[in-house]
Amino acid sequence: MTYDIQELQAKVDDIFAQVVTLRRQLHMHPELSEHEVNTSQLIQNELARLEIPYQSDIAGHGICATIYGKDKSHGVGLRADMDALPLTEMADVPFKSKEPGVMHGCGHDIHTAILLGTARILNEMKEDLSGSVQLLFQPSEETIGGAEQMIGAGCLENPRVSSVIGLHVDTAVDAGCVQFIPGAMNAASCEFYVTVTGKSCHGAHPSEGIDSLLASCTMISSLQSIITRKIDPAEAALITVGQFHSGTKNNIISGESKFSGIIRTLNMENRSFIKEQIEEICKSTARAYGASCSLEFHDSYPSLENDDQLLAWIKPVCEEVLGKDHVLLCTKPSLGADDFAYFCHGTRGLYYNIGARRPGEKNAYPIHNNRFNPDEACIKTGILTEVLAVLTVLKEESRQW
Repeated sequence: MTYDIQELQAKVDDIFAQVVTLRRQLHMHPELSEHEVNTSQLIQNELARLEIPYQSDIAGHGICATIYGKDKSHGVGLRADMDALPLTEMADVPFKSKEPGVMHGCGHDIHTAILLGTARILNEMKEDLSGSVQLLFQPSEETIGGAEQMIGAGCLENPRVSSVIGLHVDTAVDAGCVQFIPGAMNAASCEFYVTVTGKSCHGAHPSEGIDSLLASCTMISSLQSIITRKIDPAEAALITVGQFHSGTKNNIISGESKFSGIIRTLNMENRSFIKEQIEEICKSTARAYGASCSLEFHDSYPSLENDDQLLAWIKPVCEEVLGKDHVLLCTKPSLGADDFAYFCHGTRGLYYNIGARRPGEKNAYPIHNNRFNPDEACIKTGILTEVLAVLTVLKEESRQW
């Protein structure tokens, strides 16, 4: 289909105030992962008002809505996460969180509001859309990975979704800009838990026991050799031990120690390799000290890898509308994890950042900070680029349907 860019921009301007109101309602009433009851209801109310059919209670409190175009069997997906964080908000804003200890400190309220705004515009254009649009309002990004469960529930199957697009606010980038990262954008992660069992005894007679604490300390210090000696230095990977618990009293040799941490890698092969190496180091070290150990690995999100073809289609359109100086290309991925990665593995996906830093602002607070306060002007950029992305991908993919 053809579209008039100035007309699209005017549509975004017309609904901007209403979308900001929705965002502020979400911001004042944040809900933690797996508890997004009222958030889900607000979304459902808005979809019902727009007369967009939807299914609710997916993967917990998720929602899958469909805007049917000319081809009702194929489509493009748009995803917004909607859960909040366990933070006490300190930002000085009139729409401050009313929920004690809970805050939208990662911008998911903005992501959700943007998708509702995008849905409104695309719904008005549905008679001209070559394919359908699947709107994925996803819960539990911050914890259990609601994206995987939504895929498992069939949200990419009817209509058949061949591409999914998502975005994230970024206060390191100026509002009005977008930032694309080709290839690997976010890391795969895996949590690990180690229990070391020795033999407790009196601290005055250490030879009568087996010191689990000493064995554990050796393990922890040795783990970093996996990164420095076993992984190609040109590839990014991290092992972080974040918790260590051992002992009961100052003069007792510890009989049991527990530590846990997380692995982060930009590719899945390195994640598997590091897990094997951690197990080998921990078990061999335990044997050397006369102790024993057990390990548990809990794979978290896979690596988030952007599709080259989607980037090649969408980036030039954004440059045309926003201006080339407002479309940034970053080659530095993040070792943070995002469950949008499941969509990239379930089909092909493109995830990009929208700038949320105010003009002239220095040292803007980042995500997951209790003073996080993005520029709401980023909402306009988000809606416009999502609409353009859908129109572009539908145009290109409909030739293959």
